[in-house]
Amino acid sequence: MNAPGDAAKRAEGSRVALEALGRGLTGLHRSLVERARRDFEREQHAVFGAGELLRLLTTDPHFAWLRSLSELIVDLDVFLEIAPGPGDDDAAAIRAEVERLIAPAAGAEGSLGERYREYVLDDPQVAIAHAEVRQALLRLPDPRDVDEAAVLHARHQFREASRHHS
Repeated sequence: MNAPGDAAKRAEGSRVALEALGRGLTGLHRSLVERARRDFEREQHAVFGAGELLRLLTTDPHFAWLRSLSELIVDLDVFLEIAPGPGDDDAAAIRAEVERLIAPAAGAEGSLGERYREYVLDDPQVAIAHAEVRQALLRLPDPRDVDEAAVLHARHQFREASRHHS
């Protein structure tokens, strides 16, 4: 029988692991934005300031592939603000969402796609950040090791919480 303290320790462990994942995703995003910025500036023969880059990130089709990662980072931050103590099911659902985004099945919708894979293979900073995210994911419960119905429910709650917080 699990003591109440055990559940609190697991929830705190999940929170710590999810916060580490959030930091890893933020670093990955930073590396991807920097690489995409360099490519865009080279193609456009221009250098853009921070304000212009922010506008481009949110409106230009060249950067559209990064938006799903941006949204996931915000969703994770919101989830950690509102979740009293994330459980294994919550952590597994978030792990599944991140894996779907960065290591999708062939032809999966909503993934970062070919440019992401190209950047991971071609840019050392992106590769390092990707590896850090993969390491952070390994600290979370594998979605296959928890109750599938609970994971689906937690994934639905994660998406709904982030959608209603926006």
